[in-house]
Amino acid sequence: MTDLLVEGIQQLQIPLSMDALEKIRVYLDYLAHWNKTYNLTAIKNQEEMIVKHVLDSLSAYPFVQGKHCIDVGTGPGLPGLILALALPEIKFVLLDSQIKKIQFLRRVLREIPLENVHVCHERVENHRSSYDVILSRAFASLSDMIQDTAHLLAPSGYFLAMKGLWPIDEIASLPDRFSVTVHPLSVPFLNAERHAVLLTSKI
Repeated sequence: MTDLLVEGIQQLQIPLSMDALEKIRVYLDYLAHWNKTYNLTAIKNQEEMIVKHVLDSLSAYPFVQGKHCIDVGTGPGLPGLILALALPEIKFVLLDSQIKKIQFLRRVLREIPLENVHVCHERVENHRSSYDVILSRAFASLSDMIQDTAHLLAPSGYFLAMKGLWPIDEIASLPDRFSVTVHPLSVPFLNAERHAVLLTSKI
């Protein structure tokens, strides 16, 4: 499994340290263990977790910029925790309303402390702060993402939504005030479409 992870990261051309790789390994061990009781992810096999969770999360690496990023609906820390390991210069808030997922993340961060990560148990509509990047891998739609999180966006910030198939219908339903850019993502060892959707305000 370590070989699969290392080869995937090499294909993505991401400069991860050995310390970061070890922290990912510890994270995966905790995820597999907690998943047996708390059902944090539908994926049970660790090799699939490497591809569909870790490498999939890291595929967004080139598109995360700025100083502050919030991962909305982070679940078990995907993609925010994994990206935080690859981007230590960016501060990440991992937000989720489900306490079991927040408890899992707090337990992981006691084992692998990350100075650039803060875990927040809160509904997004109640959260108050400002971010350069609003990130999500699991929002129902782009319209919902904008509606629920627009109050968190810094003046020069942008939304980054990780999607499977090119979301043609979702893009068509967006307000005209947003500019949309879609980037195909290549996830090592994954035979499925992935896309990064960047939304910026025209105003």
